[in-house]
Amino acid sequence: MSTTLSERSSFMRLIGAAQVSAPPGKVHIRLPHLREELLNQLPAAHGGVLMTLLDSVMSRAASELPEAPSQTAVTVEMSSRFHRPGRGALLAEGWVVHASRSLCSCAAQLTDEDGQLVATAHGTFKYWLAPTKLESTP
Repeated sequence: MSTTLSERSSFMRLIGAAQVSAPPGKVHIRLPHLREELLNQLPAAHGGVLMTLLDSVMSRAASELPEAPSQTAVTVEMSSRFHRPGRGALLAEGWVVHASRSLCSCAAQLTDEDGQLVATAHGTFKYWLAPTKLESTP
């Protein structure tokens, strides 16, 4: 059974982002509100917030492939390009470009509430096969 993004990532809950329904082969993550803490001096979404959304949507796309060997895919490398300031509600869309048994190449785009392109990215993700639960120390 697949878990939701908010169940898997407390960081995404912290910034207020959530996975929403998407067409087959795509993953969508929506950030409905840009709180003041997420803004830069313009004010617009901080670049780190934009990169977090792009990274997360690509990782999730890799892990949701039916043949994925793991539900966890960690970033090996990522390249991003900023096209315009991100304001208002933001929607990240990610998809798999190519996957092997251990690595997955993905792409993503981020749009604002008017459908304007804010940022794009591509990256490589490694399927994580080790346990991912944090163990509490005695």
